Amino acid sequence: MDGSSARGWRRAVRLALTVVPPLIGVVLIAQAVVASIGGDIRRWQFALGAVCLCLTVAGKLVPEE
Repeated sequence: MDGSSARGWRRAVRLALTVVPPLIGVVLIAQAVVASIGGDIRRWQFALGAVCLCLTVAGKLVPEE
């Protein structure tokens, strides 16, 4: 594998890890907040949303070069 394709692959993984999980986390937490207003507290949804937000750190661990 040459250097440019390896760099492109890492860039795609880094981008996917820094963009997608936070969006999913925000949506999950927002749904849990709306449900909790009605009295249905979904702790698992809050926890899963927090884990998705924490996955953003994993994107920073992927080397750029």
